[in-house]
Amino acid sequence: MDSQPKMPSGYSVKLPSDLEYIPPLRQFVAEIARVEGFSKKFCFRTEIIVDELVTNGILHGSQDVHSEITLEARFEEGTMNLSVQDQGGTRQNLENLKRAVYSPKPPSNDKKKGRGLVIVQMLSSEIKIDLGENGQTQVHVVKTKDPDDSQAQKEKLLYESDL
Repeated sequence: MDSQPKMPSGYSVKLPSDLEYIPPLRQFVAEIARVEGFSKKFCFRTEIIVDELVTNGILHGSQDVHSEITLEARFEEGTMNLSVQDQGGTRQNLENLKRAVYSPKPPSNDKKKGRGLVIVQMLSSEIKIDLGENGQTQVHVVKTKDPDDSQAQKEKLLYESDL
């Protein structure tokens, strides 16, 4: 019996720049991760990552209500790659974003904002910010399975048996 490597699963969603779309989107991505064999803990953390990235894209990278946010998710052999692209905010928005991600010190306790990307960074294996050809902001996140995620395969089998 040939054991071919599994091809990565990829999904792409475009949504309007409206916070109302975030809860079903994060649940959708978490459910895909669950179907792909990731643990409940991994899926919960994925929801947090999606929520923070898309919220930032809507609040800081959308120029108006007609702007679009694109989320791409790719799953392969214990790794999830997420990419969120927005229309691009001001240069100051981009500088604030980079400072939040690449700063060695966390935001001060007196700030009400600026913690989301720190949380994303803590929950991710890797985070990278790019500027697209047309000025769009692109945030790429890689999250790998935790070594203690051996429960994930059992959960996947249970899920598939429910179908």
